[in-house]
Amino acid sequence: MYGNHGAQRYRETDLGTMTRERMVVLLYEKMVSDLEDAIIALEKADRATFTRKVNHSQRIVAELRNSLDHATGGEIARNLDSIYEFVFREHLSLLLDRNPARARACIDVLSPLLAAWRQIPNGTAENALRERARTATGGSDPASVRGTADAAPAAPTAAGAPDPGSARPSLLSVSA
Repeated sequence: MYGNHGAQRYRETDLGTMTRERMVVLLYEKMVSDLEDAIIALEKADRATFTRKVNHSQRIVAELRNSLDHATGGEIARNLDSIYEFVFREHLSLLLDRNPARARACIDVLSPLLAAWRQIPNGTAENALRERARTATGGSDPASVRGTADAAPAAPTAAGAPDPGSARPSLLSVSA
């Protein structure tokens, strides 16, 4: 029992201190993994696993879509929103028709985005926020700045706990 509690605390600390870029990469990786597992479950006629994996992947894409900052992100946020809408609808269709081509289409769309997110240096979002705050305050560097990065989804926090800088709690965890 004690070991499980320690592992849970480690995961919470890891997720709580993770950069936004790393969190988005983990979410994309989990979506792709869930979809790949769903395809395997379809091949094995394991309906329960298929449904669980597709539903989890769908919750991730919904969270990413809801966390887009359209005011700051502009065209990039609009483009990501369109992609997330497509992927979300494909999940719905996948649940209905169980056609693995839909899961593969999602993977094909998400894979280049995952590769792009992997190229963004860790801390980019936080650095942009600090720079924006410094500029807005006339050059002073505030000790703590909270908010979202340009076009980047706000990172969900550990175990779905509300981010102190966010008005709404996260809906998912990476390990679910």
